[in-house]
Amino acid sequence: MGTKVIFIGNYKGGVGKTTSTLNFAEYFSTALHPKRKKANRVLVLDIDPQSSLSEILVKKHCKTDLSDLEPYETLNYVFDLSIAKIQRYSTLDLNLSKTAGVNLIKDGGNFDFIPSSLFYCRDAEGQNVLGLDTLALMMEDDLQYLTILRNFLEPLKTGYDYILIDCPPSNNLITRSAFLMSDFYLVPTVLDGLSTNGVVHYIETVENTYSHYCQDSEDAFLAKHFFGARPQLLGLFFNLIRGRVNYEDALDEFERIFRSKLQMNIDDFLLDSRINNYIDIARSTQAGTTSISKDDFRYLAQEILDRLER
Repeated sequence: MGTKVIFIGNYKGGVGKTTSTLNFAEYFSTALHPKRKKANRVLVLDIDPQSSLSEILVKKHCKTDLSDLEPYETLNYVFDLSIAKIQRYSTLDLNLSKTAGVNLIKDGGNFDFIPSSLFYCRDAEGQNVLGLDTLALMMEDDLQYLTILRNFLEPLKTGYDYILIDCPPSNNLITRSAFLMSDFYLVPTVLDGLSTNGVVHYIETVENTYSHYCQDSEDAFLAKHFFGARPQLLGLFFNLIRGRVNYEDALDEFERIFRSKLQMNIDDFLLDSRINNYIDIARSTQAGTTSISKDDFRYLAQEILDRLER
């Protein structure tokens, strides 16, 4: 079993992407690897320009604020240098894997994380702030830029069983690069009509992104060489479930739309575990940890690991 790269995403905001990524990292990294019989080694990346997950993890495990990180400790630095290399210095060897923030290790745990920062800037005066959204606009729609993330992570893979990517609700080139290089993806959603259509659109976008670059483009043979097989939908799960709400009609509608628009059997993808809208889960996430009193994510994480180990 090689390293599994999994992104967590949805174009709708407020569906629990960051909460899910944090909880999966915690629970994956305490579960035993089926072959090594030791705890899984997990790497977490935050490619959301809002950097919410980064802010939580840096404050909890590095005892500092996101704004206090050195530029080289962020994923922004990887993209900034790589873009400059592509545009001006194509022969330079950046050797980024030895300098970026993978060295930020969770105290006492078994996962590392690479933060992004909305405060990243090149100069000490803070005059040139470059969030990931700004850096994405500096990229061009070709393989040199789309492979930045893949080329950075490839030498790091040997140290991890799982790489989890917290994706933003946008379709910029950084997000597309995460789609292309991932083996699997998970889609958290809330259970209502608008969200159902959003899930369908998101899955179609992931599928179309792969087809565009790795099947239909002039350089498809090169893209497929770099990115490999199409990312597989690992599962959908419902987040923020309220205890007194009857979701039966909404669930029927979700299944109907899913089947009719995607021609996919939803039973193959809909995970059994659901995440209830418990305040303790939200508070624990803000504190950078898992809930002590609620086991929703524990059960969901185990269900996902069982699927990965089939």
